[in-house]
Amino acid sequence: MKTKVIFTFPPEIVEKPISHTLMKEFDLWINILRAKIEPSEGGKLVIELQGDEENIKAGIELAEKSGVGVTLLENDVLWDKELCVDCGACISLCPTQALTLDRDTFKLNFDFGRCVACGSCAQVCPVKAISINF
Repeated sequence: MKTKVIFTFPPEIVEKPISHTLMKEFDLWINILRAKIEPSEGGKLVIELQGDEENIKAGIELAEKSGVGVTLLENDVLWDKELCVDCGACISLCPTQALTLDRDTFKLNFDFGRCVACGSCAQVCPVKAISINF
């Protein structure tokens, strides 16, 4: 099983080896997709966790108990379908092809499983239908 989450670290726990613990104690594979961390300010990691579903849940619980804020990626990358005008401005900038245009309906599709929260789409959206809390 794979799950993409955003870990938010307060400054006081930035140096705790949370990722190492998740790998070692819960046998999880961790793929860091994006990181922005400053020791004195804290920061965020966009990570993909891969492993047994129960181990992923237990690892997330441990991270939360350690003081890490945990949200699912799709809860921090917001796409307002009602506001979206399906212009496709975001498609060519998406490095993971998470955004595509349906050739039959000309409607935008957003595959959160491919998204790495890079923010390129949000920067170019003319109607601000995409926002990223990162």
